[in-house]
Amino acid sequence: RCAPQRLLWIFLGVVVAVWVTTVVVWSGRWKASGEDRDRGGYGRAPRTAVVRGDATVHEPSGGERPSEDDAPTKRRAETDAEEMRVVTEAEVSVTVPVLSTLPSSRLPSIATMSPPPLSKWARVFEDTTRRGRVKAAMKGAFGAYGRLASVHDELAPVSGTGRDDFGGIGATLIDSLDTLWIMGLRDEFTAAVAKLKEEDSVLNLAARGVLRTDVSVFETNIRVVGGLLSAYDLSGDEALLRIAEAVASRLEPAFKTPTGVPLSFVNLESGGAHTLPWTHGGSILADFGTMHLEWATLSNRTGDPKWGAMTQGVFDVIRRHSSGKQGRGSGTPAGLYPVLMSAETGEFTGELSSFGALGDSFYEYLIKCWRSLGVLEDRDEWRRAFDDAIAAMHRHMLVDWSADDTTGQVMSYVAPLHGGTRQATMEHLTCFVPGMLVLGADDTTPERERVYLDIAARVARTCVEMYRRQPTGLSPDSVRFNPGGGMSAIDAKSIQRPETVESLFYLFRRTGDETYRTWAWEIFESMEKHYVTASGGWQGVRDVRQVPTQGDDKQQSFLLAETMKYLYLIFSDGDEMHLDRWVFNTEAHPVRITHGDVEARHRRR
Repeated sequence: RCAPQRLLWIFLGVVVAVWVTTVVVWSGRWKASGEDRDRGGYGRAPRTAVVRGDATVHEPSGGERPSEDDAPTKRRAETDAEEMRVVTEAEVSVTVPVLSTLPSSRLPSIATMSPPPLSKWARVFEDTTRRGRVKAAMKGAFGAYGRLASVHDELAPVSGTGRDDFGGIGATLIDSLDTLWIMGLRDEFTAAVAKLKEEDSVLNLAARGVLRTDVSVFETNIRVVGGLLSAYDLSGDEALLRIAEAVASRLEPAFKTPTGVPLSFVNLESGGAHTLPWTHGGSILADFGTMHLEWATLSNRTGDPKWGAMTQGVFDVIRRHSSGKQGRGSGTPAGLYPVLMSAETGEFTGELSSFGALGDSFYEYLIKCWRSLGVLEDRDEWRRAFDDAIAAMHRHMLVDWSADDTTGQVMSYVAPLHGGTRQATMEHLTCFVPGMLVLGADDTTPERERVYLDIAARVARTCVEMYRRQPTGLSPDSVRFNPGGGMSAIDAKSIQRPETVESLFYLFRRTGDETYRTWAWEIFESMEKHYVTASGGWQGVRDVRQVPTQGDDKQQSFLLAETMKYLYLIFSDGDEMHLDRWVFNTEAHPVRITHGDVEARHRRR
């Protein structure tokens, strides 16, 4: 007679045991995910959502809520305020967005997009050994800069002195911040931030407008404004956001033209702006067309809409004048743009159209702004402009020039147009194109996705060949393609550029093909062999065709901002700096993807 009762008690005991085990396991996974989130990854167990009516509340681990006085904790809770539910399917955690119920406004929140349930990014895992080698290289190069040139823009590693090519505001220090954070070099990050915050630091003098120097609007935007925004998004340090906004205010006078298109240089003290003499008064497409990502992000983080409005106005001028005959007389195909524009009239001038110098990052920002800014005026126009540009590039610039002897893979290059005539050349700068196409292949038609990824693979193969055909294993800065599959250097220098490893990073994250990691490692080893100096700093090479090499005694700021970062991330786990959560500006400074017409909660008090 007692058997049914015993069975019932056994059944209840099993249920309780399963429930307790589940709670313990998920609690452990949540705690373990903290380190991943701190590095910018998703972690294995995203914060779960508790649904109450039509609102969604996110519970911190342990049921604790951040206090009003606990600013860092509160900031992270706010950052995660629209995170995600956890859905388990085939033992894989998948995340889906939870819609916000906050009041709407013109500004997006700092909340970030979560990856879609059917994310097309490959699931890739860390290569600990190679990643560690890159981290050690970064630590050595940054350490040499800190010892020998810490108040200067860049290091001359052989001379043991500093160089100031960007106004003397400490460009390398700012450019390195997010790389230090991502690599877990927190002591170096903290010391660098403290140096930048000093009252009499050159950066603070520049931000206050008491530094009498001319700076490039483009370079200061992508390196300084972008670098500070990235460091703020990663660390939550409000002081970095305030400095970024102050620096932007010093660039603002460059926009005071009849069209609102900025001039190329501005004096930080007087606000006087000018262009380069050789442009005959023209502004450069890659300069004025590569600002909206940073300035729209600045508006989002500060709550002041004027920054994004200014750079959105520049896009409006580009779109308005590209629809007419401006620039078309030069033979520029529809969808592409000449590299110069009159800031007085808004008309395009000149005969050159290029995905290399002077034009490159404008096209990059078309897709990055469309993909990464949730509140984007004329959103469809940004995507259409990008797709039209790639279609024109495909028709008029893309050339198949050789094939891999082993695999048969076609190798292609993207040629510049001069007066509508295609040139049989390509710059290393153009090797960013495959990475851009990987981003463009997302959220589009299946046919366009296939074409974009195919072009990306073919151009990336050419970029790798630019390295492999030199005795140093380093790529020239520009090459000419000769009949019969030949290649010769035009500008034989190698200055630590990131574009090829950048594209290999995107291709690997998309496909999971280990070939891209192998190529990146070959490039890193060649760089390490020929760039490293006795001081620990890195320098470029004057001629990649000569061994032994002759160095240029310059450690580029972008070596630490871009090249080292992309090399590190290609050997990292795919969740680290996940590409559905972060967007990298053209100087490889990551900022959180923003979305939604919701209230900006990270406003200045």
